[in-house]
Amino acid sequence: MAQDQESSLIRLTGLWKNESKTGATYLVGKLSPSSKILILPNTHKQQASEPDYIAFLAPQLEKKDKEAAPASQAANKSWL
Repeated sequence: MAQDQESSLIRLTGLWKNESKTGATYLVGKLSPSSKILILPNTHKQQASEPDYIAFLAPQLEKKDKEAAPASQAANKSWL
């Protein structure tokens, strides 16, 4: 990337590649102490004009919150 373009970019966060329980690859990064960003593949894409990935904002749960979440709630979020 040219130095001019690089100096105009603003870094938001780093992203880590993860794999869901179903085997799908996704990216996740922390935006603030209370929020994270998830980049998931668009599994409902039907036309070339639709996006390949979709970005979501989600609450950043503390470890004690994750452990306290009911099993049924965690089952509904297969991307975690």
